[in-house]
Amino acid sequence: MRSRVVILSILSALTVFSHQYAMAEFKGSLPMVFDPQSKKYFIGGESKFVIKQGEGSGLIDRIDVSIDGKDYEPYNGAIRFTTEGKHTIKFKAVSPVNNWAPVQFIEAFVDLTAPATIVTFDKDQFFKDNENRYAALNSKITLQADDNLSGVASTEYSWDGQHFEKYEEPILIEKKGRQAIWVRSSDRVGNTEVPVQVNFVADGTSPQSDAKIVGTVRPARIDGKNYLAASDSVSYELKAFDPLENVDETPTNFDQKDSVSGVKSIWVSVDDKPFAPNVKPIFLLQEGPHTIKYYAEDRVGNKERPKTISVYSVSSAPTTVAVTEGKVVNTGGLNFATRTFKLRLTANDNAIGVDHIEVKVDNAPNWQTYLEPISFLTPGPHSITYRAVDRVGNKEPARTYSLIVQMKPPITTIETAQPVVDRNGITYSPSPNILTLNVKNSGVGVDKTLFNLNDAGWKVYEGPITISSSRKIHKVSYKSVDKLGNEEKRQSVTYHMIGASPAVDLFVSDGNSMEEKVRTNYFEKGGRAIASDEEDPAPAKKPKKKR
Repeated sequence: MRSRVVILSILSALTVFSHQYAMAEFKGSLPMVFDPQSKKYFIGGESKFVIKQGEGSGLIDRIDVSIDGKDYEPYNGAIRFTTEGKHTIKFKAVSPVNNWAPVQFIEAFVDLTAPATIVTFDKDQFFKDNENRYAALNSKITLQADDNLSGVASTEYSWDGQHFEKYEEPILIEKKGRQAIWVRSSDRVGNTEVPVQVNFVADGTSPQSDAKIVGTVRPARIDGKNYLAASDSVSYELKAFDPLENVDETPTNFDQKDSVSGVKSIWVSVDDKPFAPNVKPIFLLQEGPHTIKYYAEDRVGNKERPKTISVYSVSSAPTTVAVTEGKVVNTGGLNFATRTFKLRLTANDNAIGVDHIEVKVDNAPNWQTYLEPISFLTPGPHSITYRAVDRVGNKEPARTYSLIVQMKPPITTIETAQPVVDRNGITYSPSPNILTLNVKNSGVGVDKTLFNLNDAGWKVYEGPITISSSRKIHKVSYKSVDKLGNEEKRQSVTYHMIGASPAVDLFVSDGNSMEEKVRTNYFEKGGRAIASDEEDPAPAKKPKKKR
């Protein structure tokens, strides 16, 4: 009669293949398992095989065992494997009369390694730096375990490291702030993972963004709508920070700083274009209304509500109108004026309106606000530089008005064709004589020269004036007026006319009281004396004069 030895195979219960002579019994904390996919048996590291006599078996002399293909040796106790992997047990029993039972064998994979649990946070709501993990509040944690041999039997998690719950679906993060979750998995042969602690920060706070406006803006109502009016040179720089929960927004404590995930990006849309990451300051170059929408997003996906700025960009500056008051004469490209001159400035509004007009007078180093018409009291060259500034700082290109304040009248001089003689304060002039009036040009130009001859009334001088001995005395007054109206003070000169030739007589005196007129001849014909061929008349006698 052949002996029979049985081996114990376990799926969920023991199955005995033979009961007659000997059987192999599996002992351990968990049974051996069979994986129907791979069709393999798996046992844990704490498990062992025991071969013993089966029910109804005849007398057994000994049992021989071969482990992993080695030679048969007598079985002397439970078989336990300490190395992971595939192992083979072959065994046979022999009776005292040398009857051998058929060789039985089993192949089993020894699993000594616990599963490894992988903790995964929602991809778009998770961020990890060198020191911390951050997850968005109300995001979920997914657990996934992997085992190298027998397969995963269960996965558990705990919020305190002590009370574990079976993992069945993604875990909702419901508490803000720093926290930890413990996870572990067990395989099908009893290997249980040492609980793994995963620390993270649940960030439930949206970041906050702000627009830094570099330049001047003013509230304005244009076409019935409210705007921030700004020059096209104004830039809009978007900044953001992730505020902390119940702590100072400018923390110095490490734990406080790490209580939020930080800003990931700022998204911006200009004039309803699609949102895009903001990477540089925004300029609104085209004149007219604009809309800037923006929001910040942190590293775990928390987003603030979009904010909006309505801007009216003004690119055209106002223009200044300069109006002169008082007489101004332009001669040779130069403006001449008197002290009555004033320059009045006004400006035409642009879309936002004029804020002020500013001026620099002469060599002033700084701009001054224009308040009233500009005038000058001192003669000479002057300049007025001006420009208009609107309410958002747009400046008109500066313009300059230059002028010369002329307060001195012209200077008129009189010139005679024949020389005149001054004797004892009396001016003698030969007859006839021609008078010419000359005017020294002061730059602005002469409007007219006037003269008054012998108090006959003022006349416009148009050419030389002739005086003769028809009058013994001629009085001439004259003056000039320039084109600004500066009038010269009246100047006058009186001429005593000399019309007849001088006449002298020759007298003979006795040295005492007697003298006689002597008749003389003339070298020039037409004289009063007789001709040279005539006999000289006797000298006339004159009475003696007493001394």
